[in-house]
Amino acid sequence: MTDRELQTWDSIVEYGIATDDELGLATALCSRSMQTLNNVISIRTGYNDLEQYENCELFDDFDDVDEEGYNPYLGSYDFDC
Repeated sequence: MTDRELQTWDSIVEYGIATDDELGLATALCSRSMQTLNNVISIRTGYNDLEQYENCELFDDFDDVDEEGYNPYLGSYDFDC
């Protein structure tokens, strides 16, 4: 697995999205890839990937979004949560 895949795996477990055993089963059945990890995130949370999950569930600075949807804390426009 790549470093990115390992970091994503650890975050999925840390955030309680899935357990090590569940990820082990998913990757054994579907391959060890970012696509499989993103599929687990999508199935369990409804978000497309870990970045979208983190931005929508872990950051609570969305109150500071301006009229156009720009969030200065994220340095980008508001996500479609």
